[in-house]
Amino acid sequence: MLNFPRQERIVIYFLVVTLGVGAVLRLVRNQHLENQLTPNRFYEEEQQFKKIAEQINSDSLQFVDKTISTSDSMNVDAPSEVSTGEVKLVNLNTAGISELAELPGIGPAKAARIKAYTDQNGPFKHKSDIILVKGIGEKIYTRLEGLVTTE
Repeated sequence: MLNFPRQERIVIYFLVVTLGVGAVLRLVRNQHLENQLTPNRFYEEEQQFKKIAEQINSDSLQFVDKTISTSDSMNVDAPSEVSTGEVKLVNLNTAGISELAELPGIGPAKAARIKAYTDQNGPFKHKSDIILVKGIGEKIYTRLEGLVTTE
């Protein structure tokens, strides 16, 4: 073989065999790996996830529709609610846990944290101060911004 010494021929044979085995393994793996990585269950779970996401999104839209009133049937007597036009604002400083829990993105646990925060630190000065409560970030605040007040 082209006058290579014995050791060099062994190295060349080793490299050729290694590259050949690697190429064959790569071809075989690419054919079988795709089927193994994406089982049929994945597609079923993806469809279920999409249905649940659509349901959640439609439920949150219905919740927003419920908070917007076109008549004068708003409860103005409640101290924690302020009426501005058609949207009923919830006062973060005076609202109860049940009222806070009805806000989008706020459940009973976060409502309790908001109440505990105002009990420990006093009333919120600005509605953006709600971000200081654990579990409430910019994303939730942007959803709440038009629905809450501190006055």
